[in-house]
Amino acid sequence: MSRGHEPTTATERSERDEGRPKPGVERSDSAVERSETLGERPELAELVLEGRSRVDGGALGPHVVGAAEAALRRAGVRPGAIVLLTGLDAVEALGGMVAAWRLDAVPLVAPATRRLPREAHGVCRLGPSAQALPATDAAPVAGLERTAVLMPTSGSTGEPKLVRRGVASVLAEAEGYREHLALTSADRVAVPVPLTHSYGWGVAMSALLTGCALDTTPPARARTLARLMDTGAVSVVALTAALARLLVEVRRDGARRVRLALVGAGGVSDALDTAFAARFGRRLHRGYGSTETGGVFLGREGIGRPVAGVRVRRPARGATGELVLETPAPVEGVLGAEPTGLWHTGDLVRRDPDGVCHHLERLRPGLRLNDRFVDTAELTGALGALRGVTDVQPLVLPRSGTPEFEDLYVVVESLSPLGEDDWERVMSALPESLPRPCVLRCEALPRDVLGKLDRDALVTWIRDKEKRGGKRAR
Repeated sequence: MSRGHEPTTATERSERDEGRPKPGVERSDSAVERSETLGERPELAELVLEGRSRVDGGALGPHVVGAAEAALRRAGVRPGAIVLLTGLDAVEALGGMVAAWRLDAVPLVAPATRRLPREAHGVCRLGPSAQALPATDAAPVAGLERTAVLMPTSGSTGEPKLVRRGVASVLAEAEGYREHLALTSADRVAVPVPLTHSYGWGVAMSALLTGCALDTTPPARARTLARLMDTGAVSVVALTAALARLLVEVRRDGARRVRLALVGAGGVSDALDTAFAARFGRRLHRGYGSTETGGVFLGREGIGRPVAGVRVRRPARGATGELVLETPAPVEGVLGAEPTGLWHTGDLVRRDPDGVCHHLERLRPGLRLNDRFVDTAELTGALGALRGVTDVQPLVLPRSGTPEFEDLYVVVESLSPLGEDDWERVMSALPESLPRPCVLRCEALPRDVLGKLDRDALVTWIRDKEKRGGKRAR
């Protein structure tokens, strides 16, 4: 399966194959054309089934999808209803998703441990072995007419919300991955990233819409995944930076190479890129996106370049500023928001003269504290500049015992306590308009498998710290 000496990207392949028919493109054009005509969830289901893909060696066919569809029908699922898919293996999750689409319902994909927004309470649940629990709250949710899937935000930047991805957006993302990764139905794509995360879900869905075989070996089985890569059992792999670091430590077990390795949901250091190339014979491609947009940037440097159909509106070439994108399909955003074709990412980037973007930092929005907004930029900047501090996370929580009042917390990530002089200097320099925060120190902020802040775990840690009387970063 591995094609170690073949061109690896769409551009390189087009130079080789100029004038030849390109496998997979005809099917892609048909998918886009039919979507523009119908734009419905049942049509998206048929496009996936037409690919006849195999997932972890088994067919994603009528048997898997049919069992889930029958269960959802028995549970009374109707068009526009939300179906929660959680605690399922990859085949069951994908089969349940397609089954929901065939009933014109909206799948909600979420980790089993994720705290869900109130809109997700009481909806129909599809569990393992095609067991469906009927909805206990059948109140319709507005704004889902063209929604393909719902996903909760990670909560790393605030309370989790339900994000909508439209059918047109899903197809546009698939076209972007298909073109950049040069996917064809001959590829077997490894996605050892949770399908409950927008990155893993987007790559997996793009592979299925292309007709690729899919492998979902979990990140905990790094040796197995490395063996698949070394023996040519997979041709394309979607990784996180943390998983790529684990893989380079695994002893080689074959002479084959993957055609392309992609890293998303985080940055790639030069050292990691070099180590991965030495171990696997391939440089890492980078990906960038969000729950709201799916993957929108891909490339070898920085966060890459925009995929087909995505335009950078700001910053200008050679400038630094918030990344603002014009997307080929409307960004539906969180429930209740109006769809938009102009997406403000909230990320500060540097855009090179040649168009490559480099992520600098997340722009922190103002926090709402007791019905007024507070700017914590000065405080977090001062704490982040202290020696040994590797991250700073501000958040607002209800006061224990009197939840009608809120308190400002700032958690500092540092292996060693803050020095007394440093502490006093930062606190004395705070603006009078900023309420005095409770600053706590931890050696490592809790993060999920993709490296994102686990807000629920952080809140639990703060509450436990309070019970033990911890109130200071020192």
